[in-house]
Amino acid sequence: MNPKLKTFLDTKGCYFRENPALVDQALERMGASPPSSFVDFYRTYEGGFCSKFTAFELAEVVGHMEEMTYTCRTVHSFPEQCLVIADEVADAVLVYDWVKDAVYCVDFEGSDELLKNGELDPDWSSFEEYIEEYFLGKNHGADE
Repeated sequence: MNPKLKTFLDTKGCYFRENPALVDQALERMGASPPSSFVDFYRTYEGGFCSKFTAFELAEVVGHMEEMTYTCRTVHSFPEQCLVIADEVADAVLVYDWVKDAVYCVDFEGSDELLKNGELDPDWSSFEEYIEEYFLGKNHGADE
């Protein structure tokens, strides 16, 4: 994890997770085996999270993310490797494809179909890239 991001999150003491095993259980219920960057983030920090850089609220993996993911898989036939990581804003959700380690802004006016067909280009090339921008802003600079 970017040291600047870790420092930022660690100074927000309210984010620390008390029971990391709950994350493993939630991921198992969703049938997900995401990369360590995703797992380590949620095993260390507990949400929901808000950002001054986006309107999306990054969901807590236990419960809330499970519910949104289940709904989008059931109602909209989202692929099994996709987790819905943020609440709907302006008819769009944020989706994390844990196989590709990519984050997508998915609306329900066409990009949902592109996602299901594997044709949607990611908005962020990795979960780590997404959370850095989410918490630190677009021009945060990894070495600053």
